[in-house]
Formats: sequence, C-alpha cells, structure tokens
Amino acid sequence: MFVWLTLLALLVPSLQSDTTLRRYTALNFPGDSESFITLLPDTAPFTEVFSFCGWVRKLGSAGWPILLSYGGNEIRVQDEGGHNCIFGSCLRLTNKFTVPRGTWYHYCSSWSSESGEFREYVDGELVASRATAPGRQLQTGLQFTLGNWGEGGLQGLEFEGHLFDINFFAKELSRSEVEKMAGDMCALNEEFDEGVHSLSWEDILDQPRNGTVSETDTGCLERDEVRSRLEEARNGVRRSEKELEQVASRLNLIVSRLMMETGETLNWAGENQTTAELVESTASLGRNIRELKRVTTLLDRTAGILEEGGTGQDGSGESDTRDATKFCEKLVGMTITKQFIELMKSMDGGN
Repeated sequence: MFVWLTLLALLVPSLQSDTTLRRYTALNFPGDSESFITLLPDTAPFTEVFSFCGWVRKLGSAGWPILLSYGGNEIRVQDEGGHNCIFGSCLRLTNKFTVPRGTWYHYCSSWSSESGEFREYVDGELVASRATAPGRQLQTGLQFTLGNWGEGGLQGLEFEGHLFDINFFAKELSRSEVEKMAGDMCALNEEFDEGVHSLSWEDILDQPRNGTVSETDTGCLERDEVRSRLEEARNGVRRSEKELEQVASRLNLIVSRLMMETGETLNWAGENQTTAELVESTASLGRNIRELKRVTTLLDRTAGILEEGGTGQDGSGESDTRDATKFCEKLVGMTITKQFIELMKSMDGGN
C-alpha cells in the first residue's frame, strides 16, 4: 500500500507535462437544443477588460447557432457572425464569417473600458470594430452559455460542431497576439495567460454538460506521441526506485511511531494518573486514532485511483488518446498528493 502512495508522489513530476494532454480535447455539440454548457464563473476580473478566443468547427447550418452568450446579449457570438453583440449592441457579420463548413477557424474578440473598442477577429484578421459607451463595464454574476443562448435549451439557436481551446483573459489582446494565437491550432500559447486571471479551457472541460455534449479528438496529438509520453513517465518511475524505498520506509516509521504511541497511551491509562493526565492521555489516543484513519484513507484512495488508471494499460501503448489523457490527468491533478504531504509534515514534526 505504501508503494502505491509513493508511486503517485513520484509520478507527479514525471507526468507533469502530460497535464497538457487534456487541453488537446475538443467538445462536440450535436446540434440539439438540450446539449449545451452553462457556467457561473467569477467575472469580477473581466469587468473592465477581457478577451475571448478559441477554435470553432461549424458542422450545422440551420437556424441562428450561438457559440457563446453571457447574460443574453451582454456578450453574444454566433457561428456565422449573424448577430454578434456586446453590451446589447449587435452587428451582422455574415460576410466576414465565410469559412467552409467542417473547417476549423479561429475566433477572437477583445475589449477594454480604456480603449472603448470591441474588436472581433477571424483567423487573426480584424473583421469588425465598434465603440462602446464611455464608462460601460461588463456586468458581473451573469451566466455563460456555450452552444446556446441565455439559460440554454432554445430551439433554432443550438450550435452544431466542435469547440476547442476556448479561453477568457482579463486583458486586451493586441492584434499581433491574436495573429500568433490564430497561426497554429495545436500551439497552446500558454504565455498569454501568465500572470493574468483567466477562465481556461481546462476549467470549461471540467464543467457539467447538458444533453449529449461529448469530448472528441482534435487531431493535434498523434497516437505515437501519447505512447511516447506515457513510456517516458513509466521510465521516470523505474529510475525512481530508490526514492520509492526511502519514502516507503519513512511512511512505515511514521505509522509505526503512531501505533507505538497509541499502545503506550493505552498501557499508561489509569496507572497512577491524575484526572487531568487521564484526560490528556485520552485526547492523545483520539488524535492518534484519527491520524491513523487519515493515513489509511489516503492509502486506500490512492491505490484505487492508480488501479483504476492502470486498467487497460498493459504497456503495449494500445490505449486510445482519451484513456491515456484521463489516466495522466487524474494522477497529476489529484489533491491527494498535497493532502498527504501536509499530513506527513504535521505527523513528522514539520520536516
């Protein structure tokens, strides 16, 4: 059991680069009114400045499909630019959204109260710009909806197609930044959100989904690349056998010490102790029991995660991209590692 837990701790640095695997997942919207995503993020950082960018692959043609809306028409973007709005003011841009159906294109918009301009880009090219009222700010506390409008579920406004790498930034992207972002669909361009509050694609992927919104492959990662990353991680674990033994030994010592202290408390209880000493012994016993339970719980949860993640991982690299990304993401993203490190420090004198 200890080996399982230490394996997780050692897998984290080995697999850290594989957190990017999930980011290459796109979302498929089937084109029915019940399939959409809603979220209520903290929008306070976006009140005076924001940019919204991502990749779109339009597959449907009926109605007035909406990629995104925030508070109805506070922000509204349609997949063919038919009714794009900012602060309730809308423009018809169908002559600018001319990418053939089934082809990926990059959409980006930016605004700030300082510039007073809302700009829209398609594939890095500025296609529209309009002034906003002086002093106007983005309203907070409203609902974002991907794939439909308002509260969602409206027929004729459902989006059919794929969305990928949708990000909101609390900054006004420059034209050169937008051009760079639009230049390569498979480049993650992480420098744009460094030190900037953002609502990221990973955040969106983690949101509950209505209807039959599903994950789909973007084609950015070839199967061989996924296999290579997993094999690199496995090799990292193999190279860490000594660390595994050292950490496992330390864990055993900690638990052994707790068990010994618990036994001593039980032996001393009632032997020439004052009432105050007996109360303190009882409290110490309770603390030790709780710590032992916490360790056991963490061990059991970690073993379960690794066993679940390892299902189908036979070393041949035949798992598909989705299974591989979920396995890596679950290992790297689990809070158990942080919980255990904190627990180990508290139980080992903070060392």
